[in-house]
Amino acid sequence: MRKVRLAAWIFLAFIGVIAILPDFFSPYSPSHQYRDFPYAPPGRYHGASVHWFVHGEPYRWLGLVPASVRLFGSPEPGRLFVLGTDEFGRDAFSRLCHGASVSLLLAPMAALLSIALAVVFGAWAGMCRGVVDVCVTRISEAFVVLPWFYVVVALRAALPLSLGGPTAVLIVFALLAALGCATPSRLFRGLVLSLAHREFVLAARATGASRSRVLSRHILPFLWPAIRTQLLMSIPVFIITEVTLSFLGLGVADPMPTWGGMLVPLQQYVVLTSYPWMWMPAVAIVSVCLALQIVARESGDPSSVLSTPASWQANYAESAPIRMNGAQ
Repeated sequence: MRKVRLAAWIFLAFIGVIAILPDFFSPYSPSHQYRDFPYAPPGRYHGASVHWFVHGEPYRWLGLVPASVRLFGSPEPGRLFVLGTDEFGRDAFSRLCHGASVSLLLAPMAALLSIALAVVFGAWAGMCRGVVDVCVTRISEAFVVLPWFYVVVALRAALPLSLGGPTAVLIVFALLAALGCATPSRLFRGLVLSLAHREFVLAARATGASRSRVLSRHILPFLWPAIRTQLLMSIPVFIITEVTLSFLGLGVADPMPTWGGMLVPLQQYVVLTSYPWMWMPAVAIVSVCLALQIVARESGDPSSVLSTPASWQANYAESAPIRMNGAQ
């Protein structure tokens, strides 16, 4: 099992590098059309030969540094299509690499924002209790009851479909982050309420530690396993949601490549049955989500933070009077 987890981490690291540097790994521009090769199967054309570290169409490293070196390519007039082409003759492998930048960079950022909001609201409710706890709990319950995916679809459909690519991406993932924090916030609220009654927390309060100091020094360290697990479990949800929105035409508009947008031609039965290489975005999506599930299971059950080692609790309890002596 350890080897499987290691392989999952290596795969995710490799895909992450491609998402950060898509132009370097893709032999062609994702929007360049070769009209003579619609739905061309994977292979080499016009006597193409594979050359490594070749100069191709110019681009910018990380959007800043001008460059033209690509990992591999073929001299003109050869054409090298690793995963074939789409209906416009665009290289599917190049579009797959660039689509990873949207799905695998912005989805984790949205998940991170969602978990951060969940920690803030959950810890706030668990520490303050009273009116604050009731308000946060009731609002989160309202969002949990609502089918938030359909809410995202409705809100996105209400916005103009002519929005630019970056604007549409930011709006979609902002909606996902805001609506997706309801369920984790309830989890963190429950964990904070449970930890607030532990002996080492009560000892810190008895020495005069402020609420913010107790939260930052004695409670948040125990929440990190749950935060890590929730983050890894949330990323596949955000990826699938973005893919679904793009597939329905409510996500990032063409020509900006996304994995969901690349699956749109599969709505046609002819494409679905006759061009199997068009399934590669789906294979990539399933592979990434499966790898994320494997590494998320490595972190364990989020509720395991409640059964913390006795030695750790003892160290906190013994050192609390020393650290908190005179704290306000």
